[in-house]
Amino acid sequence: MNIRIKNGNVSGIIAAPSSKSYTQRYVLYSAFSGKTIKINNVSFSDDEIISLKIAESCNAVLHYDKRNIMVDPDFKCPHDIYVGESGTSYRLSLGLLSAKKCNTLIKGEPELARRPVQALVRALSDAGTLFKPTLDGFFTVYAENSSNKHVKIDGSTSSQFITAMLYYYSIIGTGSFTAENTVSENYVKITENCLYDFGIKIYHEGNNYSVASGDYSQKSIDIEGDYSSASYFIVLGIFTGNIEIKNLDVNSLQPDRIIVSLLEKATDSISYQNGKLVISKASYINEIIVDASISPDIAPVISVAGIFSKNGVKIYNYQRLKTKESDRWQGIMDLSSAYGASVSNNEEFIWIKRKEIKKPSELNFTDHRMIMSAIIAGIIAGSSTKFENIEKINKSYPEFVNDLKRIGTEIYLDANILK
Repeated sequence: MNIRIKNGNVSGIIAAPSSKSYTQRYVLYSAFSGKTIKINNVSFSDDEIISLKIAESCNAVLHYDKRNIMVDPDFKCPHDIYVGESGTSYRLSLGLLSAKKCNTLIKGEPELARRPVQALVRALSDAGTLFKPTLDGFFTVYAENSSNKHVKIDGSTSSQFITAMLYYYSIIGTGSFTAENTVSENYVKITENCLYDFGIKIYHEGNNYSVASGDYSQKSIDIEGDYSSASYFIVLGIFTGNIEIKNLDVNSLQPDRIIVSLLEKATDSISYQNGKLVISKASYINEIIVDASISPDIAPVISVAGIFSKNGVKIYNYQRLKTKESDRWQGIMDLSSAYGASVSNNEEFIWIKRKEIKKPSELNFTDHRMIMSAIIAGIIAGSSTKFENIEKINKSYPEFVNDLKRIGTEIYLDANILK
């Protein structure tokens, strides 16, 4: 699906969608652990739906009440599971299937098969699980011999590897492992909080983790709003003003909450007021520096701020971006050049800053975060760019286009305004 966007008078309030990172963690752990849980405020992004389907594949019964879900588990090892394009569900399922001693075929989309899992597979193999590669790049898991043996894992590619190991040992019942070079450590803290809600105790000293089971009584969990998704409207707001965002926890552990701190330092336009994040038009934008090893998901939209500001944006550790859903390093370079920005890079950082604003006739990205970032850039530039593959946005933010309409933009599909 392709769309064009016409600028309006941007003004309005939106609600940040649910954090898919939280939803997937709670759904999958409930399904594999046998611990019933109610999960509230789910936005039903594609990645969240994938985790729900995996739960059903494991014999869980799901009870829906509008945006709330009760997961009622009765675990049975599935013959196969489908992980779609969801890196979180894929990697967590590797740990969970191994812990449950399942023999299971994993299926998914080609894009996900190309993303790295080698360090996780190696650690789980050291603990006794056998992984047989399939022709499409995934695995069949043979886990009869999985154990609580102490292993080491390299977490430099993804914090999800550490989450998968925490899930593995907690399902086994006890155990310890060593994590080296962990990135995005706040995502690991999110996992620890999730496991605490399920009665699991995590002990963390240096690079060493140990896991022990505790008591559990059924809980109801409210999924907080997602800062990664909110970031598109936060960046838009510093150029247009008049945007308010509900459903964001000011004390959130989400690594992408750092976008608020970054823009608070660089502008005079962001504040929390009466339970909402309020963004006004910035009267100045100082240089913005972001570390992609900590918050890779906000790098594309932060680059948009660089495209339209004279002091620009520097993205450090950009090599981390090459192994996301797409090569986002190249995507950011292409997006910035398309809108006329000055783009340079060295071994340390990418530097993007305003030069001569261009208005590309069309942009064709397949990565959900690159598509949304390109759309925000188009609104700021006032272009009539055609944006392709809009359906890909559903991976993380199915209400994105509707939220754009809520703040006053007009969306054209096949020459018709979407009402």
